[in-house]
Amino acid sequence: MADEARGKTRGVGLTVRRTVAVAAAALLVAVVASALKPFVTGLSWRFEASKVLVSFSVADAFEDDRFKEEILSTRPVTMTFTAEILKNRSMWKDKLIARRIVEHTVQYDNLTRQFHVESSLDGEQAERRDLATWDEMAAFMSRIQDLPLTSVANLEPSESGYTVRVHVQVRSDFILWIVPWNVETPWVTETLKTP
Repeated sequence: MADEARGKTRGVGLTVRRTVAVAAAALLVAVVASALKPFVTGLSWRFEASKVLVSFSVADAFEDDRFKEEILSTRPVTMTFTAEILKNRSMWKDKLIARRIVEHTVQYDNLTRQFHVESSLDGEQAERRDLATWDEMAAFMSRIQDLPLTSVANLEPSESGYTVRVHVQVRSDFILWIVPWNVETPWVTETLKTP
């Protein structure tokens, strides 16, 4: 009987220790996640040649030492920019009108000391550049300029209007080498008025 009571006590103690360990790990994840906060800046849109063009950039992404190490390690590193137009609806979920995804992938060549950057738009290669300095590479990688999102013909007059929203996934990472975690910005929105 006494052995049975001791076994139950050990089981409760083990459960408490596991709970404390999980809570400590969750706290560590929260602290690390709050320390690295890239954010979207300069979101703007305009109409040109019957298209909606969107521009934006990401800030505080290239200042992270771990990100610098990852790029300089000669492995390819990809940043993913997502831009969407949503039709606002009051009684239903907002309707997705257009989505474009731009990926910038950089790979450092330590022999030539250049940064090879490839850009793709919706999965298709769009551009390739060789850049000589970190600053050139960071400036190119962090900015999306005049991305054509959709034709104006797809935007019918709407009482609720439209919203442009953008998001950047800076990189994928791991916490404690086992927990996957994406370093990304929150969604940023701006009202889009129909022409």
